[in-house]
Parts: sequence; C-alpha cells; structure tokens
Amino acid sequence: MSFMGLNQIDVERLQYEVISNEARLKLTRLIRNYSNDEDNNMQILRQNRFINIANNVLGKPIYVLEPDDAGYYDPVEHAWHLGEIELIMRLPSTAELVEILADLIQERLLDVDIINEVLISDGSSLEFELNNYSDTVFVHVVPIEQIDEVDDSQEHPNIRKLIRRMENALSDEDYAGVLHASASVFETLAKDIFGLPSVENQTLASFFDGYRNRSNLPESVLDYILEIYKRRNVEPLAGHGSTLPPSIEREEAIMLSEMTKTFVRLERKLAMPQVNK
Repeated sequence: MSFMGLNQIDVERLQYEVISNEARLKLTRLIRNYSNDEDNNMQILRQNRFINIANNVLGKPIYVLEPDDAGYYDPVEHAWHLGEIELIMRLPSTAELVEILADLIQERLLDVDIINEVLISDGSSLEFELNNYSDTVFVHVVPIEQIDEVDDSQEHPNIRKLIRRMENALSDEDYAGVLHASASVFETLAKDIFGLPSVENQTLASFFDGYRNRSNLPESVLDYILEIYKRRNVEPLAGHGSTLPPSIEREEAIMLSEMTKTFVRLERKLAMPQVNK
C-alpha cells in the first residue's frame, strides 16, 4: 500500500503550521541535486517527474514531454523545467507541501531522513516515516497538546502552539493572555514573511515598516496588527506585571482570537508567490 494523502484531522492540524522560507529553500536545493544529471535528456526527465508529482497535488495540468525526431528536447523545454523546479517547494500551502513531500518520498525521489532533518531544524511539528516492510509513507503530525511549550524569547516559536495558548487563555477567561498570545502570533508571522535572519531578535515595531512593504494584507489590517502589538506592551497583565486590572473584556478577546486566526490564514495564502506564465 502507498501513501494515500493526509486525513482531515492532519489537514486541520496543519492549517497554522508554518514551514519557513529557509526550509523551503533547503528542500528546493535537495530537489535540484536529485534531479541533476550530466545527460541533459536524463535531467529533464527527472525534473519532469518532480514537477508532475507536485502538479498532481496542486491540481495543475500534467506536463507531457515530447522530444524532437532525434530524441532530444528543445532548449525552451529545458528552460521551462529549470524554472518550474524552483517553484515546487514555494507554491504549495503547508498541507499541500506535506503531501508533495510524502509522494516524493514514496517514489524514492527524496530521502526521508534528510527531509526530516530539514523539518526538525525548522522547528516543525511533523515527521515522515517510510515503512520498508509495507513500502508505505506515513505522516506524523504532533497533536498541538504534545508540542513543547514555547518561550517567547526563542527565535522561531511555533504558531500552532501560540494559537493554542491564545485559545486556552480565552477558555480560562484570561483576556490579557489572549492579547499577549495574539501579538506573539503576529510577530512570528511577520518574521516569517519578512524572511531575513536579521529580524529574528528584533521586536515587531522595529521592523514593521519592512514587514508592511512585504505583506499583501490590506493597510487597515496591518494598522490593526501594529495596534495590537503596541497595546500588548501597555495593557496590564498582557506584556508586564501590574496591580491594575486589564481593560480588555470578553467580547473583544473573542473577536481578537478569531481575527488573529483569520489573518494568519489570509497572510499565508497571499504570501504564496504569483508566477508569470
């Protein structure tokens, strides 16, 4: 039996999972390496295999290679495939990327151990397993309850865990905690979109102009995000200890929680690169 796709539970678990641009670049480099060959014909055939496996998951048309009468491929074909190879790991959503990787591992086009190393170094909560007896790939998505609690001082706190923290705070009627977790989500998301190591140890306010230039969110939404981040730093019990009661109330905390999750999904979807055909 072979990999048959993610189940609905794992798809839901992955909706807030972020695989960073750095990890996607490493995966792209692996695909370049595995598809390279001194024989140009063999190289384009390997590239075509990678591209079509990804296309199947993404619901894109399958690209059928057609050689000339001598059995070779036009230089335009080679150029097209070189460009498409660079997009395999950039275009998909997280769930789509996981399914593509599983299919590539299943077909023995990528090494499962190397893929897991990339994901572990990225702080991901998912792992692939290739069962050599059944010849089947399994995807293990760690339930959010089992992810180690994050420390806000870490460079790459997991957005899934931060959102769970926000939901727990709401359930506990800790509305200042909802504000704190929401601001942490926005800061983490902005660093991922910004995509440069230089901002990892900076506050969101210090690089927000750069994030604004890179984000595809509406200006009004970005203004709201910055307002939430700034409010965390002054709201009692949200960003610091205080003898004063917090001003944020239940209705506002509920709205903030739902808007935070919506903005994460929207930012990730809008961040997918647009390609000129």
